[in-house]
Amino acid sequence: MLLYTHSIMSEKLSSITDLPLDILVLVFPFLDAKSFLSLCSTCKAFQQPSIRLDPAYWSLATRSTFRVPNQPVVQHDGQRWHNMYKRLLTQSRVYTWGSNTHNRLGHGYDEPLTLPVFPRFNRPDRRSMNMHCSFPTEMEDTRNLGVIADMQCGGWSTTLLTSKGSLHTVGVLDGGRVFGAVGRLQPLAFPAGYPTSSAQSQYEEPTITIRQFSAGRSHILAVSDSGMIWSWYHIKAPALHVKFVNVDVKEVSSPGKRNNSSAYGKVKQVVAGWSRSSAYIYGTGIVVWPPVERDHDDQEADGMLVLENAEVPMTGYQRTKAARGESDEERTLGEEVGAVLNYIMLEHYVVFVTDIGRVFCGKFGEKNKVDNILELRALRTEPETSLDVQGSFRRFTVFKNKEVIISDQSYLDACWDDQVKNPGQADIPGLQKIPALQNSDVISVAFGDYHYLALHSNGKITSYGTEVSSCGALGLGSNEVGRARGIVTDGFNTDGRLLPHAYTHGRHVWFDRQKKEWLNSLVQSESDPEEASDRIVLFQENHDVQGEVSEWIEQEGRALDIKNTCEDGLGAFYALGISAAGWHSGALMLVNEELANKESTQSLEDLSFPRLRLSDGTEMPGTKEFDEWREGRPEWKLDYEA
Repeated sequence: MLLYTHSIMSEKLSSITDLPLDILVLVFPFLDAKSFLSLCSTCKAFQQPSIRLDPAYWSLATRSTFRVPNQPVVQHDGQRWHNMYKRLLTQSRVYTWGSNTHNRLGHGYDEPLTLPVFPRFNRPDRRSMNMHCSFPTEMEDTRNLGVIADMQCGGWSTTLLTSKGSLHTVGVLDGGRVFGAVGRLQPLAFPAGYPTSSAQSQYEEPTITIRQFSAGRSHILAVSDSGMIWSWYHIKAPALHVKFVNVDVKEVSSPGKRNNSSAYGKVKQVVAGWSRSSAYIYGTGIVVWPPVERDHDDQEADGMLVLENAEVPMTGYQRTKAARGESDEERTLGEEVGAVLNYIMLEHYVVFVTDIGRVFCGKFGEKNKVDNILELRALRTEPETSLDVQGSFRRFTVFKNKEVIISDQSYLDACWDDQVKNPGQADIPGLQKIPALQNSDVISVAFGDYHYLALHSNGKITSYGTEVSSCGALGLGSNEVGRARGIVTDGFNTDGRLLPHAYTHGRHVWFDRQKKEWLNSLVQSESDPEEASDRIVLFQENHDVQGEVSEWIEQEGRALDIKNTCEDGLGAFYALGISAAGWHSGALMLVNEELANKESTQSLEDLSFPRLRLSDGTEMPGTKEFDEWREGRPEWKLDYEA
């Protein structure tokens, strides 16, 4: 580098713009956003998108300033990272929906407290139904937290990470043992001897300033700026500092400063699973241990020494510049497994992806031990192409180049149990390519117990699956509004499932209450209820008709979104992140309140229930003119359902 720079300077460059781009991008990270934009405004050469919207710069600036998690699928989208940086300063909001037992949604506190969750075979009573929220609602007590960097749902909780590195939680961490709601949103605390929380710290405290966190079913894991691992098992109990007998964890005294020290022993990330804790530690790999709690007779303990942990085999390999110094074993590991890029913890498996385009799984045995790993051969892709894995509990998704593949633990079981008879994993069913998730720029997928959400690069969220007891976890509305979005409600247990029609193009989660009001008026056919009565009966009794009407409504909603965009191309509501767990969902949003408060639904004045020519040739009854399809009637693939 020095020799190259000296060679360039010896040619007596007359302008910084004469430097090649690969040299300039090494300088950019040293500039804050204001300085970088000032540099770009100095000349036309720096206004070209390859410089002004450099994805490496804006990704680093956004993640380091606001602690926003990396999004590998869109890590090269400089425009998106730039827009996020600008709007995060003033527009971050958090919305939740679904079951509100234990006050896990962080709003609706005036509602009566819920009773314990009923078994699935019982019909919930009216008090329980009142605790459900089927439309995204902003969490209370969050505006004073500043910029929200990340949010995650746990089994009975919702947790937020601020750009200052503080964690705040509502609900309960273990709803299996704690039946009452804890209260409103509150900061997670640390043991005596540390500031109560990083939000209350009056000085930089890297040991408790959280860099990254993960919400499991009933506990929360986090890693601080200094590299300490913290674990919470109760909202009102301070964290425990996790240490290991058999694993070296290196902490840093001055996080954020550039140094050339080895990464060995540093914590890359933590992942809290269904009933396990885990961390990726450089030089060791994926380390797994049971969630920790204080003993009843030792409530003052500030840490927990883990005596028994397990290491997932062949996950510790890291690429080095001095590859010639590798041992034969290391070289073989790099060629056959590769370096771990990301991993997830399911109920019975760990699943990870590597930098040579491969996906592996390992099955947990006694004491969290994983004896060996197995490649999922059908998910292999070429090196240097995009590859990621996301998931929780029993389901997961693999982003393979531009494909989005959904699967679950039954597929892993089939591959695992057939290793001897079918090592090539030929013809093993269980990999789904939902049409709505293909070629639609999906960034991430979040799974609850029976439902899941997809986040698209345009900031829209689509919803799939089933909401237990019509709890609202799909976020598409309830009663007739939910029916109009494509939800069928089972008469016995009141579960609401999405019709197969919805899996062709998806069903968007609406944050604009004006659209909800428009749809409510439409399903009641306020302009002419008598003329529409026969159509409404047909819609209510025939699921195919319901599916087609819901698709027509979906197209009308998308057309409205296109009209209501900002100068930067983003809408009034732009999703940065999604989360789901158990029976509820959440989204981290950028909200342009000026645009959101405009009377956007005035362009949809016809409030008569739609009259369509159906795909089987049937003409819906009525006297009004037929409604046209804005995007054309789809060719539905009705064999997809979750």
